[in-house]
Amino acid sequence: MKKKYALSALFLLTMSIGALPENFKAASEEENDSGVSNVDVDYIENKEYYDELAKQRDLEIAEREKRQGSVRASAYYTIPVTYNKQEYKNFCGPASGRQALSFHKAKSKSKEALPTQEHFGVTIGVLPEKGPTRSTDLRNGLNKYKNVYGFSSNPYIVGTLTDSKDPQKTFISRITDSLKNEKTAPILLTETEWIEQYKGTNFRHYVTISGYNESNKTLRVVDPNHHTKYTDTGTYWKSIGVATDTTREGKGIAKAVYIADGANPAMIW
Repeated sequence: MKKKYALSALFLLTMSIGALPENFKAASEEENDSGVSNVDVDYIENKEYYDELAKQRDLEIAEREKRQGSVRASAYYTIPVTYNKQEYKNFCGPASGRQALSFHKAKSKSKEALPTQEHFGVTIGVLPEKGPTRSTDLRNGLNKYKNVYGFSSNPYIVGTLTDSKDPQKTFISRITDSLKNEKTAPILLTETEWIEQYKGTNFRHYVTISGYNESNKTLRVVDPNHHTKYTDTGTYWKSIGVATDTTREGKGIAKAVYIADGANPAMIW
């Protein structure tokens, strides 16, 4: 069910934080039918804190890139991520989170079983057919397992693209650093109409990334959407595209993320 913010509350919130991101979705509609929040109140109220974490990680990535060199034309990075078809229409967040945890379980060789989708959903405040996923909740839920699956030295953070001076470079750097160095399995919030796989059908939808191919500028997407007519086996390679492309024809994962970005940050990595 769609939740509506009172106009007075929205006014006070807006006044308290200043101008909202350019891609801020209509505040009268907190979630849509896919169960993804348009407004992450935790992020808005603590924007300075979350943005500083993202800034510091971007600086760390830049330093690693200097030491390791730029991405080669033949660069090809993959990590093991187990596909999870979402069990409920609002469970793309919990399913994408469980997919990301499957990578850490495999890497750490932990004998601890993965949480079920429903258990992980409860952890981030999302119940079957009830409640939207917010990116900071998804990030916090993942980090509850950082000691269990051995990623405490590199916990998940959230970040936007719309605030970046170079959204395309920021997007690529975050993805390639995560995959090349096996840091995290990035989770992206997308507007699916900009992903060729969806043939113009639009959902606000979380996916997990498990691969990067520089030679043909594609990402391997692990897509939990229960509408398998779009996802087929659930894992597919698709064009990265250009984040800031303003045409109606241009497609690509970067564009799908950039357009989805705003008051619910679109990158979790």
